[in-house]
Amino acid sequence: MSYISNSVLGRDAKIKAVKEAIELLGYVRLRKEFNTQNLVGDYMWTSETEYQSYVGVELQVYSEKSKGQITVNTRSRLGRSYWDLQHQNKTLKVLRDFFGGYFETDAGRNRYWHSEGKPPSAVAAGCYLARWRLHNALIKPRIYLQQRGMTQPHAKEEPTGIGFIDETNPRLFSNNLVLPYMFAVWEAYFRDSFISVLSSSNSREKALKKANLNVAQLEEVASSTVSVEQAVAEHFSFQRPRRISENFRMVASDLDLSSVLKKPYKRRKKSLYAEIDELVSARNEFVHTGSMNTKFTDKKLLRLISDIEAAVDRCYQEFGRTLGFKPDDGFR
Repeated sequence: MSYISNSVLGRDAKIKAVKEAIELLGYVRLRKEFNTQNLVGDYMWTSETEYQSYVGVELQVYSEKSKGQITVNTRSRLGRSYWDLQHQNKTLKVLRDFFGGYFETDAGRNRYWHSEGKPPSAVAAGCYLARWRLHNALIKPRIYLQQRGMTQPHAKEEPTGIGFIDETNPRLFSNNLVLPYMFAVWEAYFRDSFISVLSSSNSREKALKKANLNVAQLEEVASSTVSVEQAVAEHFSFQRPRRISENFRMVASDLDLSSVLKKPYKRRKKSLYAEIDELVSARNEFVHTGSMNTKFTDKKLLRLISDIEAAVDRCYQEFGRTLGFKPDDGFR
């Protein structure tokens, strides 16, 4: 589902002036991928300021020369943020104020969309975006498992227990290849969340001192290539649950992610904390020595995907509880 508007501009509107107004609104022109009739400009607006934009606003300018008519369409997707909606409304207002005419939305002619509720805090928006990105990233390994087509006779689903046979099983080897990706997105989630929490924290000093940024990193910060928080986050590891918990407690002392992950899960003997920690070790062995986990079957890979989602959901809920915002599962 998406939210679409159509602005029909007054007859005196000129393409050059319309494009200038659109660019002043912060839209960036996109490269034209396809030849679409009457399309004279394709744009996108996003804002990284305090995690304001989730999906951004798409905009297209059309000029029907035979009728002397310029129209502007905007679109935002279902996952739009409060600020995406505000900017979409602002765009409609500016175009009508400057060029006349009218606009139509799902709400009706010359009717703006209404925001639901208040804007989330920066930390709430940042943690939400991190969770959303992880959700999207975990779609890939699921599709991979469904479509990789392991039809070879040797690609057995279960290990034989004979080392050299299992180590040459393409299915088991393939599963091990997915491990680094799984923990890359796991790390990215916690690093992104850490950046968000650090940005809003009143207890930043310890993390800043421990990061001990080098000259190259300081130059990147000075040139606005990265933020201070991004540079600091790169110093810390976000693989093992213990390290993750320690990092967050530096900037939010009430956050205890270790305890959250050590709570019982599905009546298993091992907690999510222990399960994930073991698989981090397996990942490191595979990446650094080439030694593969010959017991890492399809079922165990799917279980890891499920465990990562469950662990992240627990942590996301804990972020909300501790940092004072209501977690949003709108990414699902």
